[in-house]
Amino acid sequence: MEDSQAISRPQQTSDYPGRQTDCIAALRPAVSDLAATSHNSIVAVIGGEMTDELLALAHKAEEAGWTFEEASAAIETLAREYEGAKGTIFD
Repeated sequence: MEDSQAISRPQQTSDYPGRQTDCIAALRPAVSDLAATSHNSIVAVIGGEMTDELLALAHKAEEAGWTFEEASAAIETLAREYEGAKGTIFD
């Protein structure tokens, strides 16, 4: 996780329209890197499980100013997006 790109900070410390979308954008490069190196983590989060790598990423996002809940939701969204792009269909 040390080699992944820096995570952008939110535009404001308080809630604002589009904040979750900004969180997704901030985490996209790191989740992409993780998907390339640890597909099991991506599959795990889709199943509702946060691996150590994903927990570390969520905590890194917290350090950048996002909440753990925002980061976790963004990671799951990006994992589903990644798998969907590969043609996986979810219920």
